[in-house]
Amino acid sequence: MAASGDLSQFSQTLNGIPSSNVICGTMDPFHACSILQQLKVQYDEGQLTDIVVEVDHGKTFSCHRNVLAAISPYFRSMFTSGLTESTQKQVRIVGVEAESMNLVLNYAYTSRVMLTEANVQALFTAANIFQIPSIQDQCAKYMISHLDPQNSIGVFIFADHYGHQELKERSQDYIRKKFVCVTKEQEFLHLRKDQLISILDSDDLNVDKEEHVYDSIIRWFEHEQNRREVHLAEIFAKCIRMPLLEETFIEKIPPMFAQVLAKSWEPKGQCSANGYTQRLGMTASEMIICFDAAHKHSGKKQTVPCLDAVRGRVFKLCKPPNDLREVGILVSPDNDIYIAGGYRPSSSEVSIDHRAESDFWMYDHSGNRWLPKAPLLRARIGCKLVHCCGKLYAIGGRVYEGDGRNPLKSVECYDSRDNCWTAVSPMPVAMEFHNAVEYKENIYVLQGEFFLFFDPQKNYWGFLTPMTVPRIQGLAAVYNNSIYYIAGTCGNHQRVFTVEAYDIELNKWTRKKDFPCDQSISPYIKLVLLDNKLHLFVRATQVTVEEHIFRTSRKNSLYQYDEIADEWNKVYETPDRLWDLGRHFECAVAKLYPQCLQKVL
Repeated sequence: MAASGDLSQFSQTLNGIPSSNVICGTMDPFHACSILQQLKVQYDEGQLTDIVVEVDHGKTFSCHRNVLAAISPYFRSMFTSGLTESTQKQVRIVGVEAESMNLVLNYAYTSRVMLTEANVQALFTAANIFQIPSIQDQCAKYMISHLDPQNSIGVFIFADHYGHQELKERSQDYIRKKFVCVTKEQEFLHLRKDQLISILDSDDLNVDKEEHVYDSIIRWFEHEQNRREVHLAEIFAKCIRMPLLEETFIEKIPPMFAQVLAKSWEPKGQCSANGYTQRLGMTASEMIICFDAAHKHSGKKQTVPCLDAVRGRVFKLCKPPNDLREVGILVSPDNDIYIAGGYRPSSSEVSIDHRAESDFWMYDHSGNRWLPKAPLLRARIGCKLVHCCGKLYAIGGRVYEGDGRNPLKSVECYDSRDNCWTAVSPMPVAMEFHNAVEYKENIYVLQGEFFLFFDPQKNYWGFLTPMTVPRIQGLAAVYNNSIYYIAGTCGNHQRVFTVEAYDIELNKWTRKKDFPCDQSISPYIKLVLLDNKLHLFVRATQVTVEEHIFRTSRKNSLYQYDEIADEWNKVYETPDRLWDLGRHFECAVAKLYPQCLQKVL
């Protein structure tokens, strides 16, 4: 048992995990690391090596048998079997590239490996030959973190070939999540029949209509029609849910496919997975997500209510980790939700100088949880997140440092493929109460008398014509080729509800009717695009006096903009006192899956 514990400690140390219970009489992990370091020096200098390994294209490596045998059962068997290889000075390995062999040896002597998209699959293959699961798992984690619509099918086929279950399941989940995008890729056409069925025969497919499933099968079939015709009936039977297809769509299906579809489909019960059950994507509802809200029974503890205004339902999203407040929020075109920066609430009631955080999180819809991503380069509170040219940008914000509260000029760019941030050209003006939007691969930033645009391709900031009524803390959104800027605070600290629209193509501001709002109700408003229409989410506070007692009531309402009449109409009012919204609440709109959320109302 003691020996087993020592080996465990040694294994942890090799993988960069310090032992927590090093006591007198047990193995010293630093001693083990020192030996490994000395072996690495001997390897680098070619000292005491006793075996030469030759790989593809004649590349050779001089190394130590003991080290290879310790890291790989393949080499241990080779050197101890008593066969010819056990006495040879040089052995030849077929199917391993020179770069992969170099990476395996570096891992053997250091426990570290440098992975890239160019080397990861070849290294996985080498680790499979040498039976080193720790390298395979690192490669798998790397491929999982770098999944995208272009490579996910290839990774899935690769994982299926080598039988790596986690990599196969995670890539398959990704394909189902991004199904419509993935089916447009060429690699989709190279799936085997059984692989195609395993993807399509799932309730978790993220499609808003069954027609996408049918179209993907036909595209796959037509790629090799002669070879695949024999499989079509089976695929239709297992993957197409006929009751979910529109009648008008069925009527337009070519006779050849219609006959096969009719023969392959058999009516099944209401609860059958291949009967009437909707796919995950069909259950999605566009909802307004309110951050920095508090449940009425939980004091100041944050909750994240999600409002389905069409169906009158309210759900609850998993709150941001560490109860982060005033985060940057973004819903990407792919419906991925991100939060960045912010601060953690202080235990002190009087403290307002919050320490900025650099946290960056992505929401996992199916698990209703937040997944950590690479942190920001610069901690910041109240930054604006924008999606542009396939990347995310964190713009401005504030920190409490040095002489107090400081707005930021800095801007950084996030590449989801590499999971890393890089600094880009800073804004010419520091901003903390700003808004940022994207239009045709340019970013537009508004605050007071400043109106900036950023060209990511040129890494260049420029100035545009400022709004006619300069305001900070206003609200901006792109609607019908214009940037609408609504409400805000003027230089004299007066709150206004002015509405202006900037025609991006004409470079012209137009004044619209003000949002009709009574200042006495202390309104706080947020602008969102819901169902491709402008909406204002309004938190109103009313104070009444009953028998010399002041009573406060709040109403949360939703107003929709009528562009033709240039007016705002109330379309929904939330249930009374379901939650409280603070002054710094923020709203975002995303498609959410009710079965993955906690239902409140």
